[in-house]
Amino acid sequence: MKVKVQIKYLPNVEDPEALSIKRNLELIGYEGIKNIYSYKIYEFETSLDREDSISEIREIAEKLLTNPVIQEYKIEDISE
Repeated sequence: MKVKVQIKYLPNVEDPEALSIKRNLELIGYEGIKNIYSYKIYEFETSLDREDSISEIREIAEKLLTNPVIQEYKIEDISE
């Protein structure tokens, strides 16, 4: 099974990477960009069934990949 985990900052939490990119774009003349949002995406391939895969990846996301105070995640089955 293939699973994708998408991680992003919670609403109202500053995204330092996106803010830096926005500032640099403004410096080189791109004034029309209102907001930028960055995401981290991880793809996992597992040998487990769907239910166990989702459960295990959720545990990994909560324990290792995210900081729940400032980030949220979404898990998606991307098996073909």
